Amino acid sequence: MRTGYTLSKKLTPEAKKRLRARRRSSCIRKSATYFYYRSVRIHAKPREVAMGMAIGLAVGMTPTIPFQMLIAVFVASILGQSKITAALGCWITNPITAIPVYAGTYALGAVLMGRPLYPHISEWFASHSTSMELFKSLLTDFALPFWVGGFVSAVPIAIAGYWVTYQMVIAYRLKVRAKRKDRLHDWKWDPKHGWFRVLLDNKEKKDSE
Repeated sequence: MRTGYTLSKKLTPEAKKRLRARRRSSCIRKSATYFYYRSVRIHAKPREVAMGMAIGLAVGMTPTIPFQMLIAVFVASILGQSKITAALGCWITNPITAIPVYAGTYALGAVLMGRPLYPHISEWFASHSTSMELFKSLLTDFALPFWVGGFVSAVPIAIAGYWVTYQMVIAYRLKVRAKRKDRLHDWKWDPKHGWFRVLLDNKEKKDSE
């Protein structure tokens, strides 16, 4: 512990920045790998798995934190889709991506509604004298653009998520099926016909394992 602390103190600011970026990249890569295997290994129909992911992604684009997973699982259970992938899909907005995602959805909604953007929040708060004016402005200037941008961006993201997840599940299951098929067969040599594949019986399968 002291060694790591001492080494971190000796690093230059640029090296520390690269180290933090490397750790962040490793965390994202591990999370993506976990979500991939968690999705493709679910024992459900590929369409149900993909639809669950689409539901989760769509809900994740809306400003419903911290109720996204509850909403996604509820909708998936009503529609008879995978509740696990619905919960996983909500993680499109996580502690790393939440700020850029919501900033993008707000900007999209504001542009579509013809509303001005507010880069300086403190000035915006100071421009409203009463709490009632502030509440009304919160609904019209922030809440509505958030929801409009979230719903509009949720549609293409959900469609893309459905297609990608469906293809991944199909590819993974075909790969698993091919491996199982290979374990059931073996190559044997015949002087007359050469090499050929034969189906192993139970005893031969146990011996090969």
